[in-house]
Amino acid sequence: MIKNLINNFLLKFSRKTILITIIVLSFFLLINNILSEALNYNSLNKDSSVSNHFLNDFEMSETDVNGQLAWTLSGDKLEKFPNSLRSEVIMPFMNIRSSEKSFWIIQADHALDPDSLFKTIYLKDNVIFNKYDNNKVNEVNIITSKAIIYPNQEIIETSEFATITTPNSKTSGNGVIANMKTGKIRILSNAKRISNTDDRAEELEGETMLYDLNKKTWVLLKKEGQNDKIQIQNRVKTILKTKKVK
Repeated sequence: MIKNLINNFLLKFSRKTILITIIVLSFFLLINNILSEALNYNSLNKDSSVSNHFLNDFEMSETDVNGQLAWTLSGDKLEKFPNSLRSEVIMPFMNIRSSEKSFWIIQADHALDPDSLFKTIYLKDNVIFNKYDNNKVNEVNIITSKAIIYPNQEIIETSEFATITTPNSKTSGNGVIANMKTGKIRILSNAKRISNTDDRAEELEGETMLYDLNKKTWVLLKKEGQNDKIQIQNRVKTILKTKKVK
């Protein structure tokens, strides 16, 4: 009798133990599966060509040391990438304040910031710069395919072909360095200017030209800008090391 009771107890205990063991194992298998999927997601998410953080239809701004608005940047999409400091912007639109009323507008199809500090920005495709005076009159328009912009310094540079349009002239050439703070815009090589006034048209060609925004005049320079173009190209290569751009 006692022996039978002991055997029944052990039998029941074994079945209960087996059931608990099965439940515990199932639970651990489920947890393991969830963790595996998470790890697989994270491994995919570390692909440096796929953004892991982004903002759509965003707008951001920066103020200067005096608390005044320095610039605003908006766009269709702002992307951040894993294992990289870089940010990329689709359809960037930037407004940089030169003074309380004077400003310039920058547009492009794509922007790349190698360190996400927005101190150096590489622009690509349909790059357009427009500078406006205190009366919101367009003083100068610059169109090119690629360029680097330094927002805090208000400097634009490109080694690509560019067209510069002022109220009475259109000038083109290879490579441009424009300092919007000083109002000096220099074409580095193969400069060609066509101007129109009420009584005459004028064409001028030279290796290098300089436009003074304050005086509204073009000056033909003798110094070649080949070294400047090479330096700009090298800076572009450094920026693009953060991403392969087709």
